[in-house]
Amino acid sequence: MTFYIYRNWVAEKKAVIHRAECGSCNNGKGCHENPLGDKNGKWFGPFETFEDAKKDANKPYKSIYLEVRFCGKCNPELD
Repeated sequence: MTFYIYRNWVAEKKAVIHRAECGSCNNGKGCHENPLGDKNGKWFGPFETFEDAKKDANKPYKSIYLEVRFCGKCNPELD
């Protein structure tokens, strides 16, 4: 199973872990066009395991620690 992280460092300052097949993730492409590019957030991955994604999500990004969450749609922590 493959996982991705969406880091949003502007609005909610969070890193959300998704399964690759999640509709919100869409294999790291997201579910809609992003006219702002990487200004507000960015997809990271793929990660081969949930543990690898979790370790990476807990690292600071741009010197900011983000709150790590799990997608409520695909529940990546349940496996």
